Amino acid sequence: MNTSYLMFSLADRVFGVRLSGAKEIFPWRKPRPVPLSYSYVVGLIDYRGKVYPVYNLEQRMGLKRPGPIGFAAKDSPPQEPSKNRSIILLEEKGTPVGIIVDSVLKMASLEEPTDKPNKSEGLDPAYIRGIVKADDQDVILLDMEKVIHAG
Repeated sequence: MNTSYLMFSLADRVFGVRLSGAKEIFPWRKPRPVPLSYSYVVGLIDYRGKVYPVYNLEQRMGLKRPGPIGFAAKDSPPQEPSKNRSIILLEEKGTPVGIIVDSVLKMASLEEPTDKPNKSEGLDPAYIRGIVKADDQDVILLDMEKVIHAG
């Protein structure tokens, strides 16, 4: 069975979230800060009368960005986040959330995964619905309910 997914890149990986939960995509803008919130909550965005907490998805899932390698590594300046970042507003089972991504790639109809992976190179498998192939690359399908509600 195929399902529509919104595909995006983050930390040099390709992810997908169900399109049915996507509400809006914004170019990067600084959300309103929230004092005393979790470290991965960047702030809040008001959209059509609803308040969306905006997550730094990279930090929430513990992703590591690949850095420079080889003899040039020590001379390279620290990598800055992509200037083309976007915020995707989602609703998962009535819970609004925004996620920061490096870039939005496309919408695609993907086969639902049949089994959940045991591990995925530095990514907690609890957040993963499955991994599928699209355009000759792995797409990590996220379980946004777990991303939002996991302790």
